[in-house]
Amino acid sequence: MKNLKYFFYGAIATAMLACTTDDVVTDPENGDKKTVKADHVVAYFDDDDAQVYIASPESLEEGSLSFINNGYHLNPVRSARIFTDNIGWVYSFDYGGGFLQKLSFKDGKYTQVRELDIAPVMGGNPHVRPWKISEEKILIHNINTVDIEDTAGTGITKKGTMYVTSVKLPEVSIADIAETWDVPQTEWDIAEQSYMFRIDAPTVMGNKIYYGVGRRDVVDDSSDGLTGMHTLVLDYPSLENPNYIRSEAGHGNTNGYRGLNMTEINGYVYQANDARDGNPTVMTRLKDGQYDNDWSFDVTAAFGGGEIRTNKWYHVGNGIIFMSVEYTRDSNNWGLLRIDLNSQSVTKVDVPEADMFSYQTAQTRDGKFYMAIAPNDTNITPKVYIIDIETSEVEEGLLLDEGNIRIEGIF
Repeated sequence: MKNLKYFFYGAIATAMLACTTDDVVTDPENGDKKTVKADHVVAYFDDDDAQVYIASPESLEEGSLSFINNGYHLNPVRSARIFTDNIGWVYSFDYGGGFLQKLSFKDGKYTQVRELDIAPVMGGNPHVRPWKISEEKILIHNINTVDIEDTAGTGITKKGTMYVTSVKLPEVSIADIAETWDVPQTEWDIAEQSYMFRIDAPTVMGNKIYYGVGRRDVVDDSSDGLTGMHTLVLDYPSLENPNYIRSEAGHGNTNGYRGLNMTEINGYVYQANDARDGNPTVMTRLKDGQYDNDWSFDVTAAFGGGEIRTNKWYHVGNGIIFMSVEYTRDSNNWGLLRIDLNSQSVTKVDVPEADMFSYQTAQTRDGKFYMAIAPNDTNITPKVYIIDIETSEVEEGLLLDEGNIRIEGIF
């Protein structure tokens, strides 16, 4: 390991110059509110995820919402990762640009009040991934990979180095830069000629933080044919003592994609795989920094078979999960399953199929699960679907723009 804290002091100062300083956080219960808490819907148009817009409806249950001549253009280089907090601030990370922005929302208007350049403290890489760990912290993390000579004779010609930066909320200021860690050549990566290329959407439980892992083949740079499920575990909050671990309960990457693929439920961290090559979608769990090899749940078998895959799911309480699934790989025909971890049962939810690959998040409140969907069938108007958590019954809510729209989520 090499400690980069002193090396990056100059970079931090440079990055902080991108922040405005006129934004004072006000107690939302007293005085003049700088921002107000609201629901926000995010979408992009014409299959161009640089054309990302955010808008706030009066209600998720009725009425209509248009982004055209109404929404705020987030204008990312490639895509926007969105988070909100309990005060009402909106945080948008420009993936590809490397800037973390803070927006206020008041009187129907979005205003950028702060911007922080993250790339200088992430090895110069603007293509890094954020995740809101708590109301006080966003973690920015990435595996930066470079080509190397095979001096060890293992056939591995890629090296990954982990970067993590902690950003303080709501100030949007750098709180800490972790030491980097070079990913080791493990026996399973050597055997399969693979390397760790991505981590994302971590979960904190106790004194550990768990990152889902994406792996790729050294030669063809795909994730097909690789076995096992993998996790990177570190001490928390120190982000020290990294441990790269493996389970053979299922096969496929565990890092998810923009949404949450791992979370703590009743004292365990549950995780799903991105099933490939005819392998089933499986959930497994971890505790005390290790996989629980005595427990796994074959979601595909409980569903009744078929070729389903997932890259995100949402725990809504009491062991009930709503999981986005693609019914046939690379078809973009995604639907929604209700999963009961307690009984290990699966129910298909009656919502239209849609391209949910890049979907980020949904909302849960008052026994209902709210998800905005733009159906693949263009004869069906995009809208918010309201699902009863206990019965899976579906109601139709807020109407959204028609046309070539893709929903990123409700925040």
